[in-house]
Amino acid sequence: MALTLQLDGDAWSAVLADLARALGKQGPPLRLCLLGSAACLFGGMDGRTSNDLDIWKPASDFDRGELARATAKAGLLFDPKQTLEPDRPYLQLVEPGLTQLGEFEPVLLERIGRLELYRPPVENLIAAKLIRAEPKDLDDIRFLVSRHRPDLKRVRRIVARFPTRARQSATENLVYLDVLET
Repeated sequence: MALTLQLDGDAWSAVLADLARALGKQGPPLRLCLLGSAACLFGGMDGRTSNDLDIWKPASDFDRGELARATAKAGLLFDPKQTLEPDRPYLQLVEPGLTQLGEFEPVLLERIGRLELYRPPVENLIAAKLIRAEPKDLDDIRFLVSRHRPDLKRVRRIVARFPTRARQSATENLVYLDVLET
């Protein structure tokens, strides 16, 4: 089994700077709303790495062709659906389905040239991570709670508005928030 390249926050920052250069200076801004591990990677979570950055498509604004070309020029894969190359990081487009975030206003992380990076509010990220609640998700939740001191009642309200299947999974995992609140 091949090992997958894992990048930390600093390495991803360098990759995104390469992507911004590949986009050039001409044209409108490209708005990417990052979810998943991004808040932990760029928030300085010790030991947190990822081989991909997930882009929440409904809260992003970009020309698909332009982003795909710049991504390739920067050495990344763009939205792979079938196979991955274990030594190449990638950008993955995510739409509502298995992943749910609820409604939110994106928070600006950084602007690099024409590339604008956003993320959902921390409460929405935590609610989304409660759906799957795998060990890495729970580590992320602990980090996000300790770093940002989110409104955990708001997390519960977001979970309550998820579609049925996601709401059931996340509700079962709210026990993890109870442990963090005590």
